[in-house]
Amino acid sequence: MDGGSMSTGAKLAGGCAVIVAVPLVWLGVSVYSTEQNMEPESQPDVVKAAQSAIARSADQAVSAQVDSRIGQVRAALPWAAYLGTTVADVCRTVYTPSAFFGARSTWSPVTCTRTDTVYEAFDGDFKQRLAQLDGALDGAGWRPQGQVVLPKQERPGLVAELDTTSQVPRDADSSQIAAAALRSNVVKLTYYVPITNDFTPPTGTAAYADKPCQVEVTRAPHLPDLDDGTSDHDRALKDPSAGTSYYRAWQPYSPAQVATAYPAHSGVIAITLSVRYGTGG
Repeated sequence: MDGGSMSTGAKLAGGCAVIVAVPLVWLGVSVYSTEQNMEPESQPDVVKAAQSAIARSADQAVSAQVDSRIGQVRAALPWAAYLGTTVADVCRTVYTPSAFFGARSTWSPVTCTRTDTVYEAFDGDFKQRLAQLDGALDGAGWRPQGQVVLPKQERPGLVAELDTTSQVPRDADSSQIAAAALRSNVVKLTYYVPITNDFTPPTGTAAYADKPCQVEVTRAPHLPDLDDGTSDHDRALKDPSAGTSYYRAWQPYSPAQVATAYPAHSGVIAITLSVRYGTGG
């Protein structure tokens, strides 16, 4: 009897162990599977993608179009004196943390952006020059977006905060725009620039799309406040181990260099155009 009881008890104990072990194994597999799913995708090789044949071909097409579009406008401004150009042609991937438990974090496809900013100095009547610039941009096929934005007030050495209540409808004629601009020393405009699709667009973007271009006109002693990209470039140099950015081209032109336009000239025009392109990576 005792022997039989012990045998039965052992069997029950063994059965319980199996019953307990099965959920534990399942839990372990589940946790492992969840951890695997939560691990981020492998980071794309930014350098490899940026140096790919697709990227090189797209970059050449984008560079040619940006040069052509800006060059056409510059040719229509014989009264302006060329100061310099900034060029930032950078390829990047962006890490996106998962917003949900059990979902995997991701990296974006490597996408490049070429940004050119051209600075021109000018003299003469501010109202007349602004109207001439508007005509040159219109003649180049650049379409204005929305409204002309004028600063609320000016403080020495600073570009003031924008006052959206003082915007001027962009369908107003040049004289109305220029008259409103005379109340300020800084004028900011946005145009859409026709860019044809002879380059590889980034994944998930429209194949055909005009690109927004920022135009800023300032009078001494004020300077355009467009970002020349130096901070992003310096950040990438300080932390190259991150490997999330690669510069195909970099040509700075600092605000201090722009400032040399004064007092020899009375005003500065800054035109910046950015176009994104894909790399296939």
